[in-house]
Amino acid sequence: MFGIPEREARIYLALLIRGQSKAGEVAAHLGLHRLDVYHDLKSMQSKNMVEATISKPMKFQAVPLEAVVDNLQRSERESMATRSSALADLRNLGEKLKRDERDDNVVSVSPTDKIQIIGGQKSISERWTGLLASAQKEILVAAIDRGSAKLLLLREIEEISKKMKAGVSVRIFTPVSQSSSNQFKEVASEVRHLESISSAGVCIVDSKEVMIIPEQTEGERNNSHSDETAILITSPSIVEMFRVLFFVGWDTSPAIGDEESRETGKQSMI
Repeated sequence: MFGIPEREARIYLALLIRGQSKAGEVAAHLGLHRLDVYHDLKSMQSKNMVEATISKPMKFQAVPLEAVVDNLQRSERESMATRSSALADLRNLGEKLKRDERDDNVVSVSPTDKIQIIGGQKSISERWTGLLASAQKEILVAAIDRGSAKLLLLREIEEISKKMKAGVSVRIFTPVSQSSSNQFKEVASEVRHLESISSAGVCIVDSKEVMIIPEQTEGERNNSHSDETAILITSPSIVEMFRVLFFVGWDTSPAIGDEESRETGKQSMI
């Protein structure tokens, strides 16, 4: 529904019909867990979809539908403008790379940008954990089955779940089968199935930093002396480029258990 998660749409419609209600009342009406509903209501407040009373116990009411539609349209326009700007930056960067390659020059990096190469599984693991712990607003993870990204993701599912309950927006994009879906039960509402083969695992936090863990080749995986590497980038334009690519895939991919859409869904490569 207009890009709103299904559960949030159900909660909004329930409030629109029922009027001012407590989180527990909405949860009972929809057959949902009270904490899930409370988490969604806090998210919906940030989107100006619902309002809350200051009295105790707290009650919620739906913002008029016309105002919600206006907010969604404005948000979509702002999102499109941001994406267009990011793609323009990417296009300019590509043209610069071509010019510099012809001139045998090194591409310059803005003083505000930082690109760091991290070597070794221990260092990668520590930086991944630190990156997730620092998240205040958003966590985006795309993890393929090969390499460290999937293992790191599964190890941090409990911490990611805590972040979700604290109001951090979470999106997880990874191959999911019927047998492995139980691994994501704590965050299942924010997981989508990664259909196609990608060449790297990606973690984006708060639109500020992106960590990229390239897939290891078979030879590298079999070579005990081969250190895994990752790239940590702090650059507004590059981070936004990865966010755009992430959501291009996310918006067209099936949720866990959506077998029909999984058959027809298309996935862009990150």
